[in-house]
Amino acid sequence: MSREKAAEVVAAIEDLPTLPEVVIGITRLVEDPNATTEDIYQIVSTDPALSATMLKLVNSAFYGMSRQVTSLEKAIRILGFVTVRNIALAAFVFDAFLAGKGRFDYKGFWMHSIATAAGGKVIARRMGLKDHGDYFVYGLLHDLGVIIEMQFLPDELGEAKRLMAKGEGLREAEAEAIGCTHNELGAALGAKWDFPPGLIAPILHHGTGERPEEFENEVAATECASAVACALEIGDGVDGKVGIVDLETWRTCGIEPGDLGGIMDEVLAELENCRSFIDLLFK
Repeated sequence: MSREKAAEVVAAIEDLPTLPEVVIGITRLVEDPNATTEDIYQIVSTDPALSATMLKLVNSAFYGMSRQVTSLEKAIRILGFVTVRNIALAAFVFDAFLAGKGRFDYKGFWMHSIATAAGGKVIARRMGLKDHGDYFVYGLLHDLGVIIEMQFLPDELGEAKRLMAKGEGLREAEAEAIGCTHNELGAALGAKWDFPPGLIAPILHHGTGERPEEFENEVAATECASAVACALEIGDGVDGKVGIVDLETWRTCGIEPGDLGGIMDEVLAELENCRSFIDLLFK
């Protein structure tokens, strides 16, 4: 029922940003098994800002290429279709919601998201996964529903924060004040914007104790990364608390308790490498 409520809330927001045609086109092509690099190039090249972002990013410390890449088509081949789509989605969300209206700490929110993104990349690398950059984007957008609360439901979020101050848990307070959680709101918005299932999964399930088998790595890595970001006290994790992550989730990521100190150091170092990505999005 609460997921239905979340879909109703998102559908009722009149001034919700619309996904650009170029992002819609890229998303459709990524899902098409017959799509080619040339097909993706033809769409990305229609958006000069996104084209410049792709080239700058592939040449940044974030990807650590040994030689400069000057061809957009080659950049797309290097990044891969899924990463191109995820970069386009992240750039759109940043542009739409970077500086919101209202009384909440948007800077703190994005700093937590960025630290979670860096943590996601570090953990994905530790897990031996190749798509580190995609896990960066999972972390970056995992709290998308919080932005909906901050921007469009400020009174309800204020009430949820008052309930949390009295001792209620985050999701319980959201459910009481709004009728659904930020996880469900973010997933509803992701569905409206045709986000891929692998991106919606960590948005919907992080911090809930649920890890669908198909997307177990995505959810577990994002949840652990968010806990590390909170432990490092980077930004504002909504309720200001370090989430309790069960031992099985840590072990899904190949992490034992004794590893956490080293991981925190790696995340701080990764934040420096991520500056190029963040600078592009904060343009």
